[in-house]
Amino acid sequence: MKTNIYTAGKLTAQILEAVTPPAGITCRVSCLTPGINIDTDTENIIIIKKLPPSPADGVKYVLCSKSPADLTPDTLSLLYDLWPEPLTPSLLKFHYTKLLERLNAEHINASEERRHNRRIMEMARQDYLTGLATRWYLQEYIASNQDEDNVTCIYFDLDNFKAVNDTYGHQAGDRALAATAEMMQRDFSPDGFCARMGGDEFMIVLLGQRETSDVEARVNSFMSALLEYYAGTSTMKALSVSAGISQKMPGDDKSIDRLIHEADMALYAAKKSGRACCKIYTPELERVNEPSSARNFYLVDYENVHSAGLDGIHKLGPESRVLIFYSRNASHLTGSLNMGIRESNAEITYHHAETGTKNALDFQLSSYLGELIAGNEGRNCRYYIVSKDSGFSGLIPFWREKGADIDIIPDISGHDTAQLDEMTRRVEALTGQKTISRQIAEIIRQCGTKIEVNTAIQRLIRSGRAGEIYRSIRPLIEDKPGQHRKI
Repeated sequence: MKTNIYTAGKLTAQILEAVTPPAGITCRVSCLTPGINIDTDTENIIIIKKLPPSPADGVKYVLCSKSPADLTPDTLSLLYDLWPEPLTPSLLKFHYTKLLERLNAEHINASEERRHNRRIMEMARQDYLTGLATRWYLQEYIASNQDEDNVTCIYFDLDNFKAVNDTYGHQAGDRALAATAEMMQRDFSPDGFCARMGGDEFMIVLLGQRETSDVEARVNSFMSALLEYYAGTSTMKALSVSAGISQKMPGDDKSIDRLIHEADMALYAAKKSGRACCKIYTPELERVNEPSSARNFYLVDYENVHSAGLDGIHKLGPESRVLIFYSRNASHLTGSLNMGIRESNAEITYHHAETGTKNALDFQLSSYLGELIAGNEGRNCRYYIVSKDSGFSGLIPFWREKGADIDIIPDISGHDTAQLDEMTRRVEALTGQKTISRQIAEIIRQCGTKIEVNTAIQRLIRSGRAGEIYRSIRPLIEDKPGQHRKI
């Protein structure tokens, strides 16, 4: 650390020059005379100035340590240390040595802090297992190249990775991830920016104009090399890889999230097509493609419930379909939630709502709901709006009057369809009420006491039949606290 010392007199300068500074500090002592130029390239500037005596304190020395920009006549009066008179040469040396030692300690602490901050930045930018960039650093990289006319995103996901982890242990899974990352860097560096998105997901970003067919051929070649490598190992033979490609072309105004979303949609299409293949994003992937097996539909207002609304999605089976409606205002999916989505057997689609008009996402979700109900007329389907927005509450009675089995729930977590189906069958068997058995089963699941169940049924039915139905379902709520209300 370089330090320039400026003093008011030659005698003081001579005394300070005789002091040997601590290791790590280089000092140059100069006499502060009119017209002297202060070296602004030095890390520390210290000025020792003798002030005029005062009746109370006598003569004092004032030390000022300021940045070059702050060295003005006014700021020189700020106290760094205060040395009272009489100040003998030995005391001057003593205080000056202590000052240098303190400066050295501060320098060491600052250096440690800088090293610590650099380490934190490295950890934020580099994945600890694979050495690839992190998801955060990838987004930073894309943002820094937002003005590029041509950007290609390639989203990779390992197929059957969970089975390898469960069969051979997490160490085998880690080796598979590290080997995949190594081959990815070998085949796509230096022109490709490689990142681990989380779990068994990877992304490569390519800048510059590239033909889609060339990118697809390059991806297929890489996937073939991976399969050959996996087949030659004892623990990775079950693995394959799926990929999705999205591109930003000249004239496109696509955000970072949009590019990643499109690549993710293409990847999802590849997984749905049997895995171990590559798909290119097209707008058709955003359309509603109703699977014949789906019976339970979850329309998720992701802008409202965020990741918490999708907890438990991995429990849903192929009879369920999850439609995630999002906008640029929505938060990002967490890494653990991404894993849950990949593990889910439900069909999951993403629907982007362009912002700019009030309640644009709510309107789009409501419109999709109407299309789904109309398209499934005559089928035994159930619909759930996953949202805490009270604005949707008016839709529930409207569609129920038209015969739709619909409800609004705050999240998917704990909403076990199989258990609810079984409870619905038991309610129907006890009450003979087919049309409202599902709502009664929901009441039994959600209410904590017998009185709460009774009150909810009274509100649902609003007739003399409410008491009869409550008496019929008593066997189903005997484990709940409280007494049965006499009706």
